Amino acid sequence: MNELHVTFPKSLEITLNKSESETVSTIKEIVALHLYKNGTISLGKAGEIMGLSKQEMLHLLSIRRIPINYDVNDLESDLETLDRVLG
Repeated sequence: MNELHVTFPKSLEITLNKSESETVSTIKEIVALHLYKNGTISLGKAGEIMGLSKQEMLHLLSIRRIPINYDVNDLESDLETLDRVLG
């Protein structure tokens, strides 16, 4: 995966009262969850940003009380797949 490097003031660690690695993880979580909630990125991409599996992401969404982005098109696609597998 290509990486994008962003610089934040060191004082952010003090503000958040976290270590450098915890601050980086917090920033990744904020960005990934914000983009996911807005529908900009998928669940898988949010997990990739945070280094989490889809199952771990689903658990995090549950903890944060963020609804899963699942619409009628997703349902239809899943039903078609189910028909192919079972049919």
